[in-house]
Amino acid sequence: MRICFIVGSFPSLSETFILNQMTGLLDQRHSVCIYAGDRSDDAVVHEDVIRSGLLNHVRFHNDKPRSRLARVGKFLALLPVALSRAPLTVLHSLNVFRFGREAWSLNLFFKALKFLEARDCEVVFCHFGQNGLTGLRMKELGALKGKLVVVFHAADISAYVEREGRDIYRKLFARGDLFLPVTQHARGKLLELGCPPEKALVHRMGVDLDRFRLNTRKRFGSAPLKILSVARLVEKKGIRYGIEAVGQLNREGFECEYTVVGDGPLRAELEAQARALGVGRGVRFVGWQDSGSVRRYLQDADIFLAPSIRAGNGDEEGIPVVLMEAMAGCIPVVSTPTGGIRELVREGETGFLVEERNAGAIAGKLKQIWSAPALVEKVAVGARGIIEAQYNISVLNQTLIKLFTAVVYEKRIS
Repeated sequence: MRICFIVGSFPSLSETFILNQMTGLLDQRHSVCIYAGDRSDDAVVHEDVIRSGLLNHVRFHNDKPRSRLARVGKFLALLPVALSRAPLTVLHSLNVFRFGREAWSLNLFFKALKFLEARDCEVVFCHFGQNGLTGLRMKELGALKGKLVVVFHAADISAYVEREGRDIYRKLFARGDLFLPVTQHARGKLLELGCPPEKALVHRMGVDLDRFRLNTRKRFGSAPLKILSVARLVEKKGIRYGIEAVGQLNREGFECEYTVVGDGPLRAELEAQARALGVGRGVRFVGWQDSGSVRRYLQDADIFLAPSIRAGNGDEEGIPVVLMEAMAGCIPVVSTPTGGIRELVREGETGFLVEERNAGAIAGKLKQIWSAPALVEKVAVGARGIIEAQYNISVLNQTLIKLFTAVVYEKRIS
């Protein structure tokens, strides 16, 4: 099957869930092309991008001359060939009465020309609702012809909707072919926004179980406790509450080490917070790491902490894939019941939950875990079990192809 992925930036270290699908479909011998809006500025490249040669499959659809003069010059040079290849698409892309500034700026013309190379793809597969809108626009122009399938995660149906309005996806819901929210929580949000129920089917993200060893922890009851978070350093990840909890434990004489893997706009603020609390030496910020390094950090950790919150702008979690990775490796996880996380982490069964924005509750839960190794081992086994049953990327990718096949051949999806 020929599949056109439309994503935001590429390759993005924080979006391993997308890479898992791309590489999995390539491994199944499907044809994959990737259209990204921007080049990622991540300093580290995921090892699977190199292994699978994904950079050979990517096009950047926002590439165009920056100055108006250069844009017009390139437009005039490309126009004759473009008209000979796809005259209706070109004329539609220049329709200023319908598309306004998008057409007048020539953005649509250059974008459509890029996507024409994927016109024979059977499925247009968009991650995040915003990219679904791009796919829809390209279908309206005739630059793409495949069935439109959109994955909805979290920010695209929370913060983005609060900013752009509740009708932002109205046309997409009417004209798209299938919508795949990654959690039941996300599906409920889609239905509230007007998505037809028969078009909305939960399809979870997953992890490669072969990369994570079953390794229950043996260090509980001894100090220092090794705590790990892996996250983009933005508000919704709640890292500030993890640092507060470590500060509280430190004041109580409870030894712990907190390692934060990741980067983002709040890094300097969080580092300053750790220094102000007197735990600067006990809290390490190590920046982005490739997937092999993340696995090594996971293997060394006693507890994985994901203190996520609903951010002030409405942004919230789906289910962080690294949370699945920790659970696949039998590492006890402490998180919050925000977004879709409660569907994966069940208190005392597959992990531990505390209320949002409550550093004291996090500190209390960490102490409870430290003193209850038998409970930890039971929960770790339960965590691995739910990952095997519901979040195995190999099984999920096979299911994804079945969904694509049903959509392409217009069969009933159950």
